[in-house]
Amino acid sequence: MLSRRLLLVSGILVAALGVGGTFPAIVGWLGRGGMERQGYAVLATGLALIVCGAGMIWSAIRRLRGATVSIPAPVRAVIAANVCFLAFCALETSDGLLFRDGRILYWTSVLFLPALAVLYGQVLGQPWSWWVARVLAALATLWFVGFIAVIPFADLRSDGASVPWYGRLYMAGISLAFASISAYAFHSLGRTVSRSYFGLPRSA
Repeated sequence: MLSRRLLLVSGILVAALGVGGTFPAIVGWLGRGGMERQGYAVLATGLALIVCGAGMIWSAIRRLRGATVSIPAPVRAVIAANVCFLAFCALETSDGLLFRDGRILYWTSVLFLPALAVLYGQVLGQPWSWWVARVLAALATLWFVGFIAVIPFADLRSDGASVPWYGRLYMAGISLAFASISAYAFHSLGRTVSRSYFGLPRSA
């Protein structure tokens, strides 16, 4: 059962990374009406990941047919939030590679491996992953809420020019989405069923 769960989550993750990676390439293609060699390479890699992930998901579903899913719903929601964050990391890497002169070293690239470790810790029900995820969810909620409050007043610049109002609105929308996801993850991890899954006492 554990290996099937790992296969399913891995398939979802691989497919999500493929979607995140191909998104900037597709947007660039639609906006420019064409694509350079690097864009085709990114698109091909993303599509290969999507196909591979879909195959892993199909294989896991066939193996899990008739079996009971042992991960509680709140924990599944937290795992899904983590997968979304990792997909966003892939999107940022692809965007930097295609539209920021190959700059791929960003805060998301630094956090990718720790988030990946926490994800599999959550799937395996490791207590340390509960503590790490809950602390990070609380900090992320405060960070993004604070960033939303600063966006209207800060001197935000892109390529030396001040960010226009629609750019600030986009940043606020992304920050609000991450704040909501982080707050929900924090709440979900505090549920009794989640603590029980990670082997923690109810008053943890």
